[in-house]
Amino acid sequence: MIKYPDYDRSILSIASSLLKHFGVTDCQHKTLPEFDKLLEKNYKNVIVILLDGLGTSTLNYHLKDTDFLRKHYVTAISSVFPSTTVAATTSILSGFSPLECAWLGWDLYFKEIDETVAVFRNTLQRNGEPAADYNVAEKYIPYKNIMKRIEEVKGKKSAYCVAFFSNRRIKSFEDICKTIYKLSKKRKKKYIYAYWNQPDHAMHGHGVTSKEAHEQILHINREVEKLCGKLKDSLVIITADHGQCDGVTKYLEDYPKLVKLLEMPPSVEPRALSFFVKDGRTEEFKTEFENAFGESLRLMTKDEVFKENLLGFGTPHPKTADFIGDFFAVALDETCIEYKRGDFEMVGVHAGLTEEEMTVPFITIETKRKRCG
Repeated sequence: MIKYPDYDRSILSIASSLLKHFGVTDCQHKTLPEFDKLLEKNYKNVIVILLDGLGTSTLNYHLKDTDFLRKHYVTAISSVFPSTTVAATTSILSGFSPLECAWLGWDLYFKEIDETVAVFRNTLQRNGEPAADYNVAEKYIPYKNIMKRIEEVKGKKSAYCVAFFSNRRIKSFEDICKTIYKLSKKRKKKYIYAYWNQPDHAMHGHGVTSKEAHEQILHINREVEKLCGKLKDSLVIITADHGQCDGVTKYLEDYPKLVKLLEMPPSVEPRALSFFVKDGRTEEFKTEFENAFGESLRLMTKDEVFKENLLGFGTPHPKTADFIGDFFAVALDETCIEYKRGDFEMVGVHAGLTEEEMTVPFITIETKRKRCG
């Protein structure tokens, strides 16, 4: 089933609710009413734990309705598009839509250096070598995260990020939970954002319904329950950046007519692909692509992407149009397109428009407040 992003009720709405709650006034996006109502209770700690890849369908498949996370499930909300970690975590970290921040996917083509760069790793798509002696994405598509925006209003030590990419000492989900608990005991009211890369990693390697994914989700469920049993005066939100489905990979090298029409390999994601086509060959490319993949991927022009608000609302970042290319192909079924064999092939996939990828849970836990007197 196809599901287009609902930016009125999405993970971006979580960021908007947080910014509003902490007094940041320059947020233009709709908040999430269920979250707003809870924030009115003015808990000392507001904690958002983002579990990479834990879509609503995956949560329901692996956990019983009596398990801790399922018991505290409130509703389903939408991911952003593309339904990928780069776009979604940047939206929840920045408070901006993918349209506004331009962090669309894993590989983005930067015309400034004439290279396609893996933005989280700052490496070149073509060989994995360092892209530059500076961080390319941070230079050309910088943004201020919501922790800094909150601290500008509430002062230092009022917002924290807990993740392995921001703290080398974090090696496990237990480390995540221990760090959250330690921060929660600080006196000041605060926001704590935590990110963990499971079950996404397990599902990429083994599949959405695999034993490995099941074990990761059960482990997370147990650890979150233990953490919430110790926390005081805290509102805990569990959500995800996107879901996953099991994919079927096809290779562009098997379609030489298409390859000959391209200026470079496609970028962004294997299920949300940006194509840069040689001058004067766009109609030919469109025909060839529709013949090869028309039943599995929707081929959109740059104008259609903007007109349909696929990347959200707001003022487009100048780089967003650059990254889209001449055409943008969006997966409607399980199909992934890799450029050639030997590229990293995954079992569980995301970045497309299936309901499994686009729908994520909004889970809430309210912990006990300290008694007065």
